[in-house]
Amino acid sequence: MLYGLRKFVFTAVALAALALPALAAEPIHGQPFTRAYPFDEIGYVSRGARLSFDSFGRLALVQAGAYAVLNDTVWLNLSARSAGTPDLAAVVRGPDGRTYYGARGAWGIVEFDAEGKLRPVPFLPEVSPKWLSTAFFDNIIVTEGDVYFGSWHGIVQWNVARKIAQFFETGPMAKIFRVGERVFVSVEGEPISRVDIQQRGLRPVAGTGAPGLAVQCAAPLDESHTLISFSDGRLMSFDGQTLVPWEGQSRNGLTGRISALQELADGGMAVAVLGRGLYLFSADGHLMLSLTTDQYHLVTGLAAREAGVIWVATENAIEKVLYGGALTTFGERLGLPVGWPMVRRWGDHLVVTSDGKLYEAVPGVAGAMTRFELMKDQPAGGAWAFATNGGQVLVGNRSGIFIPLPDGGFERITTVKDLLHLVMVRPGLCYAIGPTEIAALQLENGKWVEHVPRIPGMPYLAVPHAVGEAVWVEMGPEGVARISLQDGALKLRQVKTPWPRTPWVNLGSVDDTVILTGTEGERKFFDEKAQSWIHPAWLEALLARSPFWIVRAKQDAKGTIWATHRSGVVTFTPKGGDYEMDSSRFDLGNDRDPAVHIMDGGDVWISTERSLYHVEANPAPKPAQTRLPVLVSVWDARKNREISAAIGVAADLLKLSYDQNSLVFRPFSGGYAWRLPPAYFFRLDQANQWTEQEAGSTLSLSDLREGRHLLEIQTAENRDTNSAVKFAFEILPPWYRTWPAYFFYGLAGVILIFTVVGLASYLARRRHRVLEALVQARTNELEVAMERLNEETRNTATLVERDRLAGEIHDSMQQGLSGAIIQLDTTLKMRAVTEEVRSRLNVVRNMISYARHEVQHAVWDMESPLIEGTELGEALRKITALVNVGTVVIETLVAGEPVDLPRTAKHNLLRIAQEATTNAVRHAEAGHITIAVRYAPEGISLAIIDDGVGFVPDEVRSKTFGHFGLRGMRSRAEKIGGTLVIESMPGAGTIVRIFVPGTDNPAPAVFHYAEAHTSDKNTHSPG
Repeated sequence: MLYGLRKFVFTAVALAALALPALAAEPIHGQPFTRAYPFDEIGYVSRGARLSFDSFGRLALVQAGAYAVLNDTVWLNLSARSAGTPDLAAVVRGPDGRTYYGARGAWGIVEFDAEGKLRPVPFLPEVSPKWLSTAFFDNIIVTEGDVYFGSWHGIVQWNVARKIAQFFETGPMAKIFRVGERVFVSVEGEPISRVDIQQRGLRPVAGTGAPGLAVQCAAPLDESHTLISFSDGRLMSFDGQTLVPWEGQSRNGLTGRISALQELADGGMAVAVLGRGLYLFSADGHLMLSLTTDQYHLVTGLAAREAGVIWVATENAIEKVLYGGALTTFGERLGLPVGWPMVRRWGDHLVVTSDGKLYEAVPGVAGAMTRFELMKDQPAGGAWAFATNGGQVLVGNRSGIFIPLPDGGFERITTVKDLLHLVMVRPGLCYAIGPTEIAALQLENGKWVEHVPRIPGMPYLAVPHAVGEAVWVEMGPEGVARISLQDGALKLRQVKTPWPRTPWVNLGSVDDTVILTGTEGERKFFDEKAQSWIHPAWLEALLARSPFWIVRAKQDAKGTIWATHRSGVVTFTPKGGDYEMDSSRFDLGNDRDPAVHIMDGGDVWISTERSLYHVEANPAPKPAQTRLPVLVSVWDARKNREISAAIGVAADLLKLSYDQNSLVFRPFSGGYAWRLPPAYFFRLDQANQWTEQEAGSTLSLSDLREGRHLLEIQTAENRDTNSAVKFAFEILPPWYRTWPAYFFYGLAGVILIFTVVGLASYLARRRHRVLEALVQARTNELEVAMERLNEETRNTATLVERDRLAGEIHDSMQQGLSGAIIQLDTTLKMRAVTEEVRSRLNVVRNMISYARHEVQHAVWDMESPLIEGTELGEALRKITALVNVGTVVIETLVAGEPVDLPRTAKHNLLRIAQEATTNAVRHAEAGHITIAVRYAPEGISLAIIDDGVGFVPDEVRSKTFGHFGLRGMRSRAEKIGGTLVIESMPGAGTIVRIFVPGTDNPAPAVFHYAEAHTSDKNTHSPG
């Protein structure tokens, strides 16, 4: 536990307030911040890719047809690869807004297609020289009104306005470059020539040629001079007429073959020398920075467009170098393994302790990075505690406290148990602090002695801070402590804070004011001189300006306050009676909990557990204007297609269909002068709160409502400025929510209302008809029920009356008839009765027996027993046998195929035949009676024909009384739906006809006696 605390302590060891004058050596320079993108990570290009910039300022790599741009941290290939598309070799953005390309045997412009890809549009003429087909146009220069496409074999000059090309064939190894608006070409072994458009030729410049030499690289120095390098390594300034050696080369002894030249955006020149490194010069030729580590020995390309940033193409990667920044870093590349570092001035030496070892800075040449070397002499047990003040040095560990010897090596002067810190608060006074004991060492006569007794220490004495002649120590969860030498004695005072839940209390100081800081919102101030708590409103307000919660603060000799937060440092520099705040220049990115080391002369260092930074003495000035982010594309997330490209900062209202309401926006920060990838905040439709974008360089908005929207995007570092990019767009409503649709809805609604009303009326009528039918059906059922009830009532009454009549008939008529039969039977047995009389008495007996049966059936409303189990013809024969008294010939004729008649029809037809036959026998004195039945499909016909005396039918029908037999026959005919016809004349006999229609043809059929007689001669039976 103590070991871990001890390591944490070393991140914030304070330096002595006094020091010797600053060294007169070259300033300390660490390595600038770099960010490498290996070709394997990029994925589209490899070694030899050309560097360029697109219209948004994004770095672009061109090689073998690929066009990869770096959108903040994401590489995007914008080249459309398809059959017949030339491989892009060079792409350059012109001042006219067009992007020009060169390829093998082709040149022209590139345009964005619907998918956001660049597609070449060639400018090839119909007639061109033969060398054009094999030329590889990898060098493009754009001037006012003209574009030059250069290759090893020749040049094509394209006039933008006239769209006319001129061709200039050259020798091999040709290189074109510009001086101002003039374009020159260099061919090996020949003088530099100017491209003369008017004369359609090349004009050599005298004194610029030498055998075996040619221009290798060129870059503008200013508007009228260009720096060119020859194949022998010479760097020359060329104004279009004269070559002059460049002072930067001779002044700095720069030799070797030049592989790349690049004009810097803030003035100056970058020069890459094969096998040596990359050198950055100011505009006047002074060396600013030399990068000579291995990765810069083979530079194939350079590019720059913003101050402080240069892009370097090496063998294995594309590297971003942030030169001229406020911070440089030290590490393994410069010989210093970093682990809990402490920086001290030791006389005229700069010494760093790292992981318990002492490293010394080795001065370098101007512009070179400072290297560190491990010191030859190291104290026994390691350098875990380190304090200096001018030439006074103390080094300590658990085994002792040491001083360096003049001849080398270290001498132990004392031992403090469990030593953690050595803090030299002034020359000649140093505190030795540990959890077990605390000692005060004083320098007398060149020797360190202890004049006051040691005092017990305390646990968790973690991070010490020198304030005046006292030492304040952070103690983690135990609060803070103050160690001082007062009245000849060591004093240790534990200071409790009013924040019981704060896990750690941090310490800082400004002048004599001690700042105690807890979690956000918890801060107290203590006056070291007055020994009391105070409330400095100015200091509270100053620290509150920071966008980050300040945890520690320290003031340098110039009055600048260096305030640390979780991942960086904020500075407050006195200016015009106030302070100017800088919250972005010292952002450490992913490094956490920095400590500031302020040394005499204004030298400032910042350290973390595994990082060590140096604050440059004269960093490049901070840009006066904040760079605005830009919006480079908008994609349809559902179809994965680009909706709009090249939007930039300002754009007209973009109208999108409703099925495009899920969008992906891709912003670009506008530059690369950042140590960490930019974080974006956005808000939609001027919401009250800004939302942090979580998807890096893409922003996804899904299921947007229809209507107009305003999207604002800004970078996190510029949230306090009006630097948001604004993009207005409109989501059109779906077709079913447009005005034509609403009109259609209204029309459809009216139609629907009328339809509903009509349908309701129809349904009401139909229900009314159904109800009427139901009522009619119920009425019919009721009528049937009533009829059935009436029938039952009548039947009941009939049955009652029948019972009464049956009793009466049984007691009177039937008994009388039965008695008559008995008397007849007795008479017939008498021997005195003759045969003739006996015969007649038998007839009478049969008639009385039949009458008795008929009376019985009539009482019970039963059918005649003559028709039971037989058809009508047979029943008629039986009845004629009963009626015939022996004096009349009665025959029965049947025609047609007999059918089974309903019992009611058969019964009534039998009664009609019986009545007609009886009348003919009793009244007509007939000698011959014919009963004829005819079955036909249209119905059944019955005719009773006699040869009696006849009568007048009309006279019979007109009589009111009597003739019940005729009326009974008509009644019976009506019951069975038949038609009764009586034909008779006095002396001419009588014919009684009845026709009962069938179901097929209700029309009556005429019965002919001869037809019936001949159709079935065997059916008659004499009476």
